[in-house]
Amino acid sequence: MGLGNPEQEFDKRLIVVIQSKPMTLEHWENAQRRRGNIPGAEMARTLREQFDDIPFPLVAAAPVEVKLIPQEFRPFTDQEIRALVRDGAVIFDLTGETIEEQRTAGRLFTHVADRGDRLLKLPSMKIPVAIYPDPKRFFIPRSGDKDLTTQEGLARKDGQELRKRLILDDLDVVIPKQAATLTELIFKYLDQTTEQGKGVWLFGSDYGGLYGRTTNPANESGSLVAHVGAGPHGVYVSYESCNVGFFILRVVRLVVARNR
Repeated sequence: MGLGNPEQEFDKRLIVVIQSKPMTLEHWENAQRRRGNIPGAEMARTLREQFDDIPFPLVAAAPVEVKLIPQEFRPFTDQEIRALVRDGAVIFDLTGETIEEQRTAGRLFTHVADRGDRLLKLPSMKIPVAIYPDPKRFFIPRSGDKDLTTQEGLARKDGQELRKRLILDDLDVVIPKQAATLTELIFKYLDQTTEQGKGVWLFGSDYGGLYGRTTNPANESGSLVAHVGAGPHGVYVSYESCNVGFFILRVVRLVVARNR
């Protein structure tokens, strides 16, 4: 296991702000000069020079409680990386890209639904994640034709089976909260396989042209959520009701390490 996350061990700190005020006679002297009472100001100056000044007491402001939000996920340990790679997974370090940034960078998209900043500006996860690029293992089995709640249950069950198989308690399988997480994975895998001699589009023809569900809301209520697909001409981002399921809407086996 890696080192503990300090954000887990301390959920709050008390910060006491100390504020100081001017010295007593100096303060009185300056006030008299502002009022035009020069003799009074000079008297205060003489007393300060002869007998020293008296400081105001330090004033402690009320404690400010700062709550540190624990991070939900963490990087994989070396042990977890070895076990995942042996199990057929490939690990990618996601960088918090947005779909808007990907488009600006010239990445190929065939369609991005017009849902404003909810899709364009929500950044991807910013941690290492693992996927199983084998088309037979990329999606959680029998995750199509299910509403989102049922699919989330399938992801939890898949995570339990993964932990039991690899004997690693912190691994989990999740549905991403951001469409950009899946789009970044598509482009990273395309880059990697292109360097190896054959560019492969996740979700493309090798994967049956299926789509990956996310929990990324596409409307204010969250009743519509985004899904992502891809083909030889680029990435497709659209949305559907979270209360319905279709054969083509699947759950990607996306592996993360949770902070416990």
